[in-house]
Amino acid sequence: MSPLNELQHKNIREIDGLNQRGGRTLSFVDLIEAGTMSPELIAHCWTAIAHGASFLTAAGPSGAGKSTVLANLLVLLPPDEEIVTVTDPAIVDDNCPNCYLAHEIGSGHWYGYIWGRQVRDFFALMPQGRRIASCLHADELDEAREILTSPPLQVPVDHVSMLDLLLLVKVVPPMQRRVVAAYESTGQGHRLAFSYDEAMDEIIRHGDSELFARLGATEDEYQAKLALVNQFVDEEEARFDRVREKVLATYGDE
Repeated sequence: MSPLNELQHKNIREIDGLNQRGGRTLSFVDLIEAGTMSPELIAHCWTAIAHGASFLTAAGPSGAGKSTVLANLLVLLPPDEEIVTVTDPAIVDDNCPNCYLAHEIGSGHWYGYIWGRQVRDFFALMPQGRRIASCLHADELDEAREILTSPPLQVPVDHVSMLDLLLLVKVVPPMQRRVVAAYESTGQGHRLAFSYDEAMDEIIRHGDSELFARLGATEDEYQAKLALVNQFVDEEEARFDRVREKVLATYGDE
């Protein structure tokens, strides 16, 4: 693998800034081994993200893992995109291939948090052809929609429907973090693409993706990325920056 360039070092710092737990940032290899995500879910998200998907993670209580899952979706970005943390999306005015990141959709006065009009402006970046990524406090898809479309946020329903991926994270007994549902955009709303089976402790994929065709992706790409994810797990390299470097190398091979 080639050394990371200046842009990728910056991106790693931006991703690492989401770490709220202290210690090293967990990689998706860590999350797969912990059962939080599955190789199939990572490969599905990777395929969509490689083709420009915007994404959001959600969880009810703090500490469930929504920021960690968000960080690992950012790890899947192509090498030409700069991660830009926004505090006021209204001032965005460029044509660069950026991923605009809000650390959280929330009313707290912390770096990277957005609320009110800022959230409407943030979602308005998508119809302009820009990618967005963030997380918020919500337990279910309907709750997330209600928060986003109601005052004081008032994001237009059609802008919420443009959100390509939405992953819900929960803590399940006995204190295990799991992505319990992953939704993909149909263009008019969202369909359940993955769900968590508590009895089997497995994350189940529900059929072929409806999102891939709209993005210009294919099931063959998904299968290729699934093989890569399984390879990364087999290699047992869990360091977050090294996993990012491996992901970047695969884009050069395409």
